Amino acid sequence: MLNISFEGYRNDMIEALKGFIRIESVKSEPGPNMPYGKGIFDALMYVQSVAEKIDLECVNLYGQMGYVDYGYGEKMLGILTHVDVVPAGGGWTVDPFGGIEKDGRVYGRGAVDDKGPAIAALYAIKALKDNCIQLNKKVRLLFGTDEESTWGDMEFYKAHARHPDIAFSPDGEYPVINTEKGAIQLELSASFEPAKNGGMAIVGFESGSRANIVPNKAECVLKADFEDIRKRVEGYECPIGGVFTCEALSTGNVRVSVAGKSAHGSLPENGINAACSLIGFLDTLPLADGGAEDAVRLLAKKIGFKYYGQGLGLEASDFSGRLTVNLGALSVGKGRFAAKIDIRYPVTFPKESVDEKVKENFAGFGIEYTLSLPTHHVPEESPLVSALKQVYEEATGEKAYCIALGGATYARAFPNAVTFGPLFPGQPKVEHGPDEYIEIDSLMKNARLIANAIAKLCEEP
Repeated sequence: MLNISFEGYRNDMIEALKGFIRIESVKSEPGPNMPYGKGIFDALMYVQSVAEKIDLECVNLYGQMGYVDYGYGEKMLGILTHVDVVPAGGGWTVDPFGGIEKDGRVYGRGAVDDKGPAIAALYAIKALKDNCIQLNKKVRLLFGTDEESTWGDMEFYKAHARHPDIAFSPDGEYPVINTEKGAIQLELSASFEPAKNGGMAIVGFESGSRANIVPNKAECVLKADFEDIRKRVEGYECPIGGVFTCEALSTGNVRVSVAGKSAHGSLPENGINAACSLIGFLDTLPLADGGAEDAVRLLAKKIGFKYYGQGLGLEASDFSGRLTVNLGALSVGKGRFAAKIDIRYPVTFPKESVDEKVKENFAGFGIEYTLSLPTHHVPEESPLVSALKQVYEEATGEKAYCIALGGATYARAFPNAVTFGPLFPGQPKVEHGPDEYIEIDSLMKNARLIANAIAKLCEEP
């Protein structure tokens, strides 16, 4: 194991990360050389400036990707990170784009997913260079720009640039994630006429923005009697813990709001889905027939409080875990219905079965697949996994093991790639939630582990 101290880089790493977080790199409308919007472009330019400040040359691949190369060799080791982040969402106690340092942590959207690890990887390479560590492979640190959305950046990179022979992504957890479920994100859409046969009617519904986030807020405007709704809300006990409030509007309608808890969409059981909480409540009301009301009732039946595809006939599990379903966003209003759904399916479960059940359960809706990623598995006995397990054990003194992940990382972009860090066993999974943070000590440990991983995978014979 390398005996490199990172304490001399500590303050620079913290300041670099704080500045990185202050850029709101959420996907937005494209512009010239900004295929995923100005915020993401600014973040890419920022990390490029940090690299150049520490004497590492960074290539900007037409705004699609950035990368730093170090060392030489016929083969290449890739380190796969990304600069884009999901929207902040609600529930924060600090500015999500403030880069706040307190209590030994740096807070902000992207702190652990994936700006902190990107800075750690950058300084790992700097430390190797400063200590003149000899390698037998070229190392390429990639900075992706569309990881949280549709992976258009990775498609572009793979079509136009050299593929790494082996790779790891510091975008999950330790010790080693060698298995990832398949990932599907889809959007349902429909137009509808207002209900005409009386009863309570849905005027509007809004919750969430991304399929891969458990929404922590939802609200619905109902054409209904306020006192009736108030009593129903007070008497309703949400099965998953959503907190309900209601208010009378000047229009004579009633607004029902729900507060939940955000989580990564691949782990819906870790959050409290505000959208599902609210449609579950609406399903108990004497809603009018037809229109949006029927669509909401269908979602309540097919998804509702069922995290594991029970309502869709999609229950499945294997060594990689259970199939999961997340309703990430729902919007109703002005004659339109739209929902965003995230499905993660086990490694041995055929994608065709998911497609079949989606069509069967949501016949009558427009169905658009916005993301479709196949399953990914690298054998535990492979040289890559074996080397990373050894690095982890030498650095921590703890036994290394392999993990199956529901989330999707860039590791699945290449056949011989896995996920290595940044979360250590027992650390909370705060990505995609409010008050996301990275422990500063963990940031430093990650830099050391990444440096040792590079040295191990690229060591001289």
